[in-house]
Amino acid sequence: MTTTGFSLPATLTYSSLQRLLPELALAEAVHFIAEPPALVLRGETKDDSLGDRVAAGLSRLGLTWRAQAVLNTTDYGDLSLYQHADAVLTVIVPAGRDLPSELAATLAAWNVELRGMRRLSLAAPGEELALELYLDDWTRCADRRGTLQELAIRWEVDLALAPSDSKRPRRRLIAFDMDSTLIQCEVIDELARRAGVGDEVAAVTARAMRGELDFRSSFRERMSKLRGLHASEIQAVGASLPLMPGALSLLRTLRSQGHYTVILSGGFDYFAKQVQTQIGIDEVHANHLQIVEDRLSGEVEGEIVDGERKALLLAEIAKREGFELCDTVAVGDGANDLPMLAAAGLGVAFHAKPLVRKTAPCAINHSTLEGLLYVLGVPRGGVSNIGPN
Repeated sequence: MTTTGFSLPATLTYSSLQRLLPELALAEAVHFIAEPPALVLRGETKDDSLGDRVAAGLSRLGLTWRAQAVLNTTDYGDLSLYQHADAVLTVIVPAGRDLPSELAATLAAWNVELRGMRRLSLAAPGEELALELYLDDWTRCADRRGTLQELAIRWEVDLALAPSDSKRPRRRLIAFDMDSTLIQCEVIDELARRAGVGDEVAAVTARAMRGELDFRSSFRERMSKLRGLHASEIQAVGASLPLMPGALSLLRTLRSQGHYTVILSGGFDYFAKQVQTQIGIDEVHANHLQIVEDRLSGEVEGEIVDGERKALLLAEIAKREGFELCDTVAVGDGANDLPMLAAAGLGVAFHAKPLVRKTAPCAINHSTLEGLLYVLGVPRGGVSNIGPN
């Protein structure tokens, strides 16, 4: 594939980059080089519209430029861009929203150098925009996660910051919470509605997920209120579990890339196994409902899967499957997920409660579950993965 490069007389200033970033975001990959100063824009030469727009943008900024054809992309190497930076900032902009114009200025104010950029999503109308920005200094970036989460909420985008290291491509074990993560409900609340105590149980569930109540004691309290519910109601709830948007396509992609996936749920294995069948999860660990004479006893069999149990299971599975714990990923939304999010190499809070968003290393608040692919550095189909030499 032929690419087009734009040679510049000086590196882009942050004020210039701030104005040009929306145009650059349409490119498949953009590489900034300190010496000699240059911008390399990937794209088919048969469609010069993108190149023309970038060139016009440079001219408006008062920058002279010279276009040159590069016939062999291997001149720039095939290594992933994250290997040439200290930190990676993943930016996910929902469909219908614009890339925040303040982003480049914010990085400039933090004195963080932008060394390169890659687009992970297709540049198509009605699609989200996902970018990876490659930053120069993790020590300056690491303390900014809280600020980035605040900006993400204000801008209504997702900003996920992680160190750039060799462990990233090895993270092949991914553990998911189930309720409100892989499915759009809390199953215990759905069972409670059928038992006539829905509002009462849902209030306790919400407090437990916010970290206001001890999970084990609150779980036992909620289970006691389900005592006597007929087993047929379990089947009725299981027949209408709403999957979280993006769950099916996410797991399809992870399977195709050889990831090992696990559900670690404080919910119930009956429902987790149904989700396992629907989306193709490798392994399931959850609570087992005790049924006596076709009715719930109000108890579960075996040890309750609370936060500490999830973290322990993650470590055990990683060891059994030959993964280092630092090479694992955990995804969840409630306080019960915090121990496994902290134990994993990468903990991701997905549409999570405020405490979890604040505590977890990474948060996805606006994207669907497919946004996890972007955080893992996986481009959406058709986007090239070309890095610098």
